[in-house]
Amino acid sequence: MVFILGISGAIYTFSDEIKDIVYKDRRYVSDVPETEKLSLDTLLSIARESLGESHRITRAELSQDPERTYMFRAFKINKNSSGYWNYYDYYLKVYLDPYTGKVVFKEDASKEFFTIVLALHMNLLLGDIPGHFIVKWSTVFFGIILLSGLILWWPKRWKQKQLKKNFAIKWNGKFKRVNYDLHNVLGFYMLFPLLAIALTGLAWSFELTTDKKSKILSDTTKTNKASANQILKQSIEKSPKTAYFLYNFPAAKSGTVNVSAYQSKEHMYDRKQYRFDQYTGKLLMEADPMATPGISSKLIALNYDLHTGSSLGTIGKILAFLASLIAAGLPVTGFIIWLKKGNKTSKHD
Repeated sequence: MVFILGISGAIYTFSDEIKDIVYKDRRYVSDVPETEKLSLDTLLSIARESLGESHRITRAELSQDPERTYMFRAFKINKNSSGYWNYYDYYLKVYLDPYTGKVVFKEDASKEFFTIVLALHMNLLLGDIPGHFIVKWSTVFFGIILLSGLILWWPKRWKQKQLKKNFAIKWNGKFKRVNYDLHNVLGFYMLFPLLAIALTGLAWSFELTTDKKSKILSDTTKTNKASANQILKQSIEKSPKTAYFLYNFPAAKSGTVNVSAYQSKEHMYDRKQYRFDQYTGKLLMEADPMATPGISSKLIALNYDLHTGSSLGTIGKILAFLASLIAAGLPVTGFIIWLKKGNKTSKHD
């Protein structure tokens, strides 16, 4: 379990950077004209036609980088299903040139590599009910094992000879010694990053970061819906320096249009949140999690960035990547240590 979570986590750490290289043709426009972008309503109409009316568009990712495309997502899942291929009723994406409305790329995102890696990391490709349960409690036990490992690592005597064994790998030693040092020493060095990753993962698993059901609702006495472009313009006026907007379309008749304005491409916590009446376009609520009094809202906002290491920039992501790889190696080196001890015991029997 820990091996799978470690490897999948390491792969996903730099997914955005890899996508910018591998998926450059779909994420960037080929030529930036001097004309303005088309209205969001026009682009939304093109996206709906491309994805099909039976596939409800749930979100749009609207980059304010003039070189980036707009992405529209149609997404529906079956939470009671088991197995990855039964989990999605549909998960489609279409990328549009915001200047011309041209369909740059359309994909079945459920088959995309990083989508599968993320699902492996979150629920082992088993679906929400069985997979999420296994991952959640495996992470709990992993946290306990990390703390017990610290107790076993703790030097009995804080003398130079003993400390050298605890803090350095004896690369010229026999395989058994090198394997033990890899488990013992690297495990200690990555203890706190791994605890941070485990705890932030558990915050998701136990839904500590999930927004409570909002009491802010749209005025359902109205019939005609507000212009998407009108809502986007208000969001831009409120947050003119935004890197990209996540525009979430309401699923219910009383639901609101939720817009998240991310001020940086690197940090998820640096965002403003807006709720609009889907019929009148009126701004009903605005929030800045990092400016809210109290530590809890800040920790919730920081959770993703702490989990992936992006809160510390590139250095933090490298640290999270290495910690994930070492986490994947710990059960391997631990198993070898147990196996060697078992063989030694058998010889004495």
